[in-house]
Formats: sequence, structure tokens, C-alpha cells
Amino acid sequence: MTARGRLYVHVERVTAKVRYRSPAVDATVVPTARGFRLDLDEPAYGVAVGQAAVLYEGDCVVGAGLVSTSGPPKIPR
Repeated sequence: MTARGRLYVHVERVTAKVRYRSPAVDATVVPTARGFRLDLDEPAYGVAVGQAAVLYEGDCVVGAGLVSTSGPPKIPR
């Protein structure tokens, strides 16, 4: 999934919270020109465009944004 937002510090691995009542999921984060891409270690159910994605390193927020695309990353052919 991708999100428009901001990374407050440079990180490669985070715990991501993308739904209020769902558990946080470990993820790899890749900075992009307008935000970041998240590659979740486990699937997240019901993530929709417009929802908040908050990234944590321990108890600290290290990034946040609004989901702009959801689903698995596109693999070039």
C-alpha cells in the first residue's frame, strides 16, 4: 500500500497501525516522493483509501499519512 504523508525520521522497519481496532503489523517502509510505501509482513483486512496509516518505532510515532492505494504492490511484467 502507499500513503501520502510524512516520515519524521529515516526508518526501514516499523510497526504500522492502519485500522483503529486492528492490531499493529510489522512492515517495511520505503520513502516515496509524496509519502511512503508500506510492505506489510501480514495482510491487513479492510484497508481503504483515505484511512490513516501511523508508523511506530517502539512507542514513538515516526511517520503518518493517508492511504492512497491499498492492496499488494504491483509487480512489473
